[in-house]
Amino acid sequence: MKLVTIMLAGLVSLPVQAFAQDVTIGTLADYDPGVFTVDAAALQGFEKALGEALCDRGGLTCTWKVLDAEALLPALQGKDVDVMMGAIPMTRVLGDGIETTAAYLYPDVFDFVGPTGTELHGDVRKVASISDPAIDAWHGSTGYVLELMPTLADAVAAVESGAVDVAVGERADLAPLLAQSDGTVEVVTGNRRLRPGVTMALHADNIDLRFTFEDLIYDMTQDGSLNALTEVWFGKDAYTW
Repeated sequence: MKLVTIMLAGLVSLPVQAFAQDVTIGTLADYDPGVFTVDAAALQGFEKALGEALCDRGGLTCTWKVLDAEALLPALQGKDVDVMMGAIPMTRVLGDGIETTAAYLYPDVFDFVGPTGTELHGDVRKVASISDPAIDAWHGSTGYVLELMPTLADAVAAVESGAVDVAVGERADLAPLLAQSDGTVEVVTGNRRLRPGVTMALHADNIDLRFTFEDLIYDMTQDGSLNALTEVWFGKDAYTW
């Protein structure tokens, strides 16, 4: 992250308008709950709103090309579009010659919950959760004992009974369970990014445009505008920068 910040800081003095005036952004035609684009006919949604904000800030003239899921990456590879925005996880393999920007969204924020005053780094040995690849990947780099539970409610109940030290789960799913705990369990560490961030994809040889968008994304994370836009589409419990 420090390297990215340094790289972006070095671009501040460069006029972003000089990199590209006309940009074609490819996005998905079909709505899916994980795509963050709704009503393809009108093309609206989080990614459309974010793309327009970035283009406006950068002085770029952006047009949108709506494509089916199977046609989106080939369109970028064939340079029919300059940018691909379609809920692309940073871990997705896109092939040679394609690069991604810094993340502009971290979906499915996770919280760790436990008794009041619990310190995740110090007091915790046993962690309860439901089966989830993101939690499995996180657990692989820790020394905690992971106790898998049938439901997240069971995981919270295990915390309340003292069988485990903390439970981990998606914030949206944990919130109603915490409301029922009468204050015996609370968030001890929150806003954790256990799933990969969502990113834009561009051609590797279009490095100026990629750095331009990274600079603009970074700027929006710093002035609060990306938080505000994310809250509009995903609610106040979405990840904040």
